[in-house]
Amino acid sequence: MAEQLLNKDQTKVRPKRRRLPANLIVGGMIAGIVVFLSFLAPLLAPYPYDQMHVESLLQPPSAEFWFGTDEFGRDIFSRVLIGALPSLTMGILATGLSLLIGVPIGLAAGYNKGRIDEIVMRTMDLIMSFPPIILAMLIFAVTPPSIWKAAGAIGLVWVPVMVRVTRSVTLDLMQEEFIQAARARGEKVVYILIFEILPNAYPIIIVQASIRVTLAILLAGTLSFLGFGGQPPRSDWGLMISEARPFLDAAPWIAIAPGLAMSFTVIGVNLFGDGLRELFDPRLRGRGRS
Repeated sequence: MAEQLLNKDQTKVRPKRRRLPANLIVGGMIAGIVVFLSFLAPLLAPYPYDQMHVESLLQPPSAEFWFGTDEFGRDIFSRVLIGALPSLTMGILATGLSLLIGVPIGLAAGYNKGRIDEIVMRTMDLIMSFPPIILAMLIFAVTPPSIWKAAGAIGLVWVPVMVRVTRSVTLDLMQEEFIQAARARGEKVVYILIFEILPNAYPIIIVQASIRVTLAILLAGTLSFLGFGGQPPRSDWGLMISEARPFLDAAPWIAIAPGLAMSFTVIGVNLFGDGLRELFDPRLRGRGRS
């Protein structure tokens, strides 16, 4: 009889499994496909990205060239596949750099309210007063363009956003009882920031980071379009669109293919970020540590 009551009580308190949001699943599938294709691009591409077919210049899509060819006879399908990895790399590296710099600064600013917080936030406001594309171009003004420098420039552009997000979450968590208890125990500041605040702040930071990835991919494409990213003959989505400008009337497929690839990637990552936001919604998760 006692065992039956115990089993009944355990059944009552057993938590229900939360279903994953549909946009998280769909976005994860799309982003996963793009990442999968980007890493297998050298094996899947029917031609090298820089191979020229002089007898097939500006050919429309066909069985031989699925996405057509460009003005040099290069296969657009191969170039789109090969260009996926540089575009994703710039977006992910830029976001990672912004997290690496912005999160510690935001934690320190939120914890040390007062003069330090005021100096940090006014500096971030000054940086954010510049449009992202202008700020990135200013960074490139003293250095030659390259993919790695584009990722670094974009990462620095997004640092103020990550600082503000992390600071806002830290200020909210500082009012929680478990933080007050840690301070009353005499825990060191580094311990509180890393082991008390950061584990409770990471869901919002991850959601914001997923959004920044899409914006970084778009900004990287813009920089490449303007000539500050990948350089010819390298395959890069933004660079491909830039090179297709003189042929938009005669061969629009040169620009359509990389544009659709970029749109597909951005939509997938955006859906994934929306799903993360829904999954980590504080109204569903509750406040404080579990």
